[in-house]
Amino acid sequence: MTNAISSSDARSVRTRGEASNVLRWFVAGILLLTVLAGFFDRISVAVLFSLKSFQDAMGTGFNPTLLGLLMTGFLVAYGISGVALGWLVDFYGPRRMLGIGLVCWGGFMALMGTAGGFVSMLIYRVLLGLAEGPQFGINNKVVQRWFKKSERATANAVWTIGSPLGSAIGFPLTLWLVTNYGWRASFFALAAFNILIILPLAFLFVRDFPPGPADNPELSAAVTTQSYRESLSVLVRDPKFWMITVFGCGVLIYLWGVNSWLPSYLIREKHMDPGETSLFASLPFILTIIGQFGGAYLSDRLGRRAPVAGIGLMLAGVCIFLIAYMPSAEAAALMIALGGFFWGGATPTKYAMLADIMPPAVLATAVGIANGTGNVVGALAPVAVGWVIGMTGSYDAGFMVLVAAAILGGAVLVPLMKRY
Repeated sequence: MTNAISSSDARSVRTRGEASNVLRWFVAGILLLTVLAGFFDRISVAVLFSLKSFQDAMGTGFNPTLLGLLMTGFLVAYGISGVALGWLVDFYGPRRMLGIGLVCWGGFMALMGTAGGFVSMLIYRVLLGLAEGPQFGINNKVVQRWFKKSERATANAVWTIGSPLGSAIGFPLTLWLVTNYGWRASFFALAAFNILIILPLAFLFVRDFPPGPADNPELSAAVTTQSYRESLSVLVRDPKFWMITVFGCGVLIYLWGVNSWLPSYLIREKHMDPGETSLFASLPFILTIIGQFGGAYLSDRLGRRAPVAGIGLMLAGVCIFLIAYMPSAEAAALMIALGGFFWGGATPTKYAMLADIMPPAVLATAVGIANGTGNVVGALAPVAVGWVIGMTGSYDAGFMVLVAAAILGGAVLVPLMKRY
């Protein structure tokens, strides 16, 4: 047995040696591009909420509930798909699923550019959500196979930063495309980014395994030895798991609420010039990136996850509450950006908490259920905020949905703060 393990270790060393550092990190960079494209696709429609030509084409006018449904429809489909279709990545391999995904992502974005009304746009948004659901599973699978355990956190950081970076770049990019070429052309441009740029790179460089023998003893260590039913039984009885899941719901309600309504809020409620909006709409996501690294460092330095995560999310909620009292549009935008900083500090610690608290044999199941639940619940945020805005005529009232979610989501971790 010892000789067999030694032989496997030797083959694994050769594998990592043959897959050069340049190639492996280049592949991680391609995964970053897929996340950037995914976030461009997701948030592009939010920029159009205040555009009269888009409202007229959809036949909605400025109906916050219907417009919010375009984001919610995507997010519900995205959350369900992530849980239900993730197994396809294991069955067919990440390379094939990435190729199929990129074609579908680009295709559905192009169809959105041809949409003749609200119903067709909503259908294309739902289909895009279903197609993008397995994306994070694909990226995790590639990293698991291409990087040894001691490198995986850094490799994951390369592509996960695409979430806030995609939002930071996506808003001004879409605004620029819409201003100069029209809203339909903006969808065609984002479709081309998926199919003409990322797809060829993925085809040329991304493989199911790095060059050389595929044997890697670290892969088998990550496979659960329990059935799904057994894992689910463990999680159902663990109140700590459900606390973290509720916390994750608060995190994603905040994220998708801000993503959906920030540009429209700055333009309509605070009367900010659209040219200024592109800059200030990006600030929360720039500070989120800084907050992610700061929160992760503080959490590792203290050896404590729950206080950093819970307090960070609650402070983000406080910032959103305070924007109603800001004296100018610029001050309100800066307060929202500060909320993004605290939110960023809360997000990376959720996965560390799950890894610290959950038994290793059920960790993958725990992450899947927590993320899927959070995405489905978070998907309700855009339409819920839109409904409150429509009922009250006030964005400040609508944002109270996000305040409540952040405060409650952070507070639910209080019982864990003394120990974890």
